Amino acid sequence: MKVLILGAGGLTGRYLVKEAGRRGMEVIAFPHAQLDITQADSARTVLEKMKPDWVVNAAAFTRLEDCEVNPLQSRDINARAPAEWAKECGKSGVRFIHLSTDYVFDGKKNSAYLPSDPVSPLSRYGKDKAEGERQVMRANPDALIVRLAWIFGHGGKTFMSQLPAILADKDVVELAGGRTGSCTYAGEAARMILDLAARGAREIHHAVGAGQVTWKIFAEKTIERMRNQNRRVVCREIRELSPESIPGLHASRPPFSVLDISMTEMFLGRKIPSWEQGLEEYLTEIGLSRI
Repeated sequence: MKVLILGAGGLTGRYLVKEAGRRGMEVIAFPHAQLDITQADSARTVLEKMKPDWVVNAAAFTRLEDCEVNPLQSRDINARAPAEWAKECGKSGVRFIHLSTDYVFDGKKNSAYLPSDPVSPLSRYGKDKAEGERQVMRANPDALIVRLAWIFGHGGKTFMSQLPAILADKDVVELAGGRTGSCTYAGEAARMILDLAARGAREIHHAVGAGQVTWKIFAEKTIERMRNQNRRVVCREIRELSPESIPGLHASRPPFSVLDISMTEMFLGRKIPSWEQGLEEYLTEIGLSRI
């Protein structure tokens, strides 16, 4: 089995490369520096040369504020290019797996979002990812779209990824409040994505840790686990701020974006671990818990 991973230099992409290799797959890893997925004919050229069985598109333009000020780049990376790759994969008989986001929703629902719920994105990023979903499915009805949320993992630039180091360094940690969602350890995300693809999943599935969380709860649980292992914790106070009061956060984000994973669990025939288990695995990985 040969799998080609686009965006292999990003957080999820790196874990996908590692997990695919662990499963004995032949992995072709293309970080952005080696392959710009938006280049004309890149999909056709690469598929003809590499002849993969699967293509996993982990490439994305993800920083919301940057998407707002660079809308053409956002649309190109998050919508147009994935559709082109989906179309070329369909022509070549190659499985196409595309990664999406909880930000396709507006947060007005009072219960976890189902894969079938209508999208209503608030931000440029969310709108382009939603458009990417539509275009991918239109171009290749056999494609698999996997929605992730609040990813964290080793070497990640996301707030949750960096939080253990922050808690070990700062006595007061300020973070955005007013939002409830799902979160995903990148290692488990990679396992779910490859499991879904191996079982022939199509259309949209959610792949996040079980349960719901806020950034404050995530920080409190991280402190608890670090202290249980007698690790350094400098933080003595966690302050929730309104997103509007945090410099640089001007793009709209859904206040509630918990994703329902029941369909994914049914399809895979197993329970998905909780986000707390994902946090424990992450802390073990970076050496903050006993192995």
